[in-house]
Amino acid sequence: MAKLYGIKPDEERPYVPKICRDEDEADQPVFLLKFLTVREHSDIQDELFSSSGFGKKRQEKFLLGKQTWLTLRTGLRGWQNFKHEDGTAVEWEDPSAGRDVEDKNRIMDKNLNKIQPDIRAEMAEYIRGESTLGEAE
Repeated sequence: MAKLYGIKPDEERPYVPKICRDEDEADQPVFLLKFLTVREHSDIQDELFSSSGFGKKRQEKFLLGKQTWLTLRTGLRGWQNFKHEDGTAVEWEDPSAGRDVEDKNRIMDKNLNKIQPDIRAEMAEYIRGESTLGEAE
């Protein structure tokens, strides 16, 4: 039977991608994620729609590509045991080392570019709370 628990919004949670869960625990990459706060979730949702003009010149756009990107920028806090194909460590660059918000975002984007697209999508779903937790989680 499932139970309902409160969450600690800034708590980092270890996350192992689904494709790696059958590997030996010592070989599994672990991503450190946090759930979005209500405010963060709302801010990201507000970024997903754009409109301009009036009447027949009105244009509306759904900017769904931004959702994963903004979610990961907010919820990914680091990783452990993440390796390249040749076995070398994939280095985490600390965004807090950035001089300003733009620099911090640039560093974070470099980190995000090191992760396969399907894994980015899976982690974004988890960060948004849209996946079901298993008994072990």
